[in-house]
Amino acid sequence: MKPIRKNSNKLDKRQKNYLKKKFGITAYKYLDITILKNLKEAMKGLTDTRVQYKCNYKIWDVVVCIIISVMCGMKDWEEIHDFVDMKYNFFRKFLKMTGGIPSAKTYERVMSIINYKELENILNIFFNTITNDLVNDVEMLHLDGRINNGSKREKTIKKEKVSALNMLNVYSDNKRLCIASEIIDEKTNEIPAVEDIIKKLNINGAIVTWDALNTQKANITAVVSVHSDYVVPIKGNHPIFFQELIEFFNEKEQEYIIVGKLNTAYKKRREYKNGAAITYEYFQTTETEWFEDKKEWEKLQSFVMVKKTIEKEKQTTIEYRYYISSLGIDIELVSKAIRNHWHVENQLHWHLDFTFKLDKNTTLDKNALANLEIVDKFCLGVLKRVQPYYNKSLKRIMNLLECDLETQFIDLLAHLALAT
Repeated sequence: MKPIRKNSNKLDKRQKNYLKKKFGITAYKYLDITILKNLKEAMKGLTDTRVQYKCNYKIWDVVVCIIISVMCGMKDWEEIHDFVDMKYNFFRKFLKMTGGIPSAKTYERVMSIINYKELENILNIFFNTITNDLVNDVEMLHLDGRINNGSKREKTIKKEKVSALNMLNVYSDNKRLCIASEIIDEKTNEIPAVEDIIKKLNINGAIVTWDALNTQKANITAVVSVHSDYVVPIKGNHPIFFQELIEFFNEKEQEYIIVGKLNTAYKKRREYKNGAAITYEYFQTTETEWFEDKKEWEKLQSFVMVKKTIEKEKQTTIEYRYYISSLGIDIELVSKAIRNHWHVENQLHWHLDFTFKLDKNTTLDKNALANLEIVDKFCLGVLKRVQPYYNKSLKRIMNLLECDLETQFIDLLAHLALAT
């Protein structure tokens, strides 16, 4: 199906007929109600541990209210309550709303009993049912942890110190979505969590990246075990290996690679940013036999060095970074994986901090906050998909929804279903 023309919110008759057929509706004007009813049905898969005869609110009603409210820019439990109260007639079109409108505390309490992995799995499956696959090359998955600073508390005379919620996220380039999350135990760190989450991912043929902290042999083995590849950095946490790579990529070796030495590749890219000229040079080699511990790093095929030269006014700064990879010579793919690793920061974590204001949420219950973060990441994935067709910032799209939910939400869902 031909997508909606970018910068245009209008659908033609053929597109409306496609949506009617895809979602089994009789008229386009019922698209939002149909999809939201499907979302409600999906939420019935959540495990509800409450004593049922004491419950005034259906768990799926509460969660769907939270999702729609967050999509419209609501950032905490009080704002969610006020928004549902204001838009009550809209929510009653597809929810029973038994018990009336939940209080802010009820929203938080219900989210505190939900298994965050269960919620994430349901939302990911639902996302796949209402979207089309994006046309991309090799799937790239980027792993990084994010600390929710608003959830921590310093020690006082009356209360003990409370650590911040720390979640490991897996961001998919192809889906433009966080596809998996793992709460990191406050008594440990990301390293064991990376191995666990990789083994649980249903991936095959992807390229996985992370930061230097997580470059561990067990994590490398986990990536290979799911039939995927890696491009990951080596820094001072492996001091001997790091020093050996520095010595290997000496100036003479760089010159050989630039002129086309056998089993090597070179790429140069230049950009201008913040008044500075930045040159990136990528050096890749499959000459790895000299490395004595090669067999301990599963499927290790190449070493990569990135030379970054920053020229600003009369000052020049040079930085070097070193990587190992299971990929053979493919400088375009390797350099893309290195650059795209920052998507987990600027396409996911930045928006959680500044668009969804998660760092300002002071919810102490970590499970409730983790579930709210799962909802934020789902809504972010939806908004990122439709953003090209609105040609507006995410905040402006959210403002449109807040101001005119009844009209704008059906358009958003149509853009989402047609986007490719």
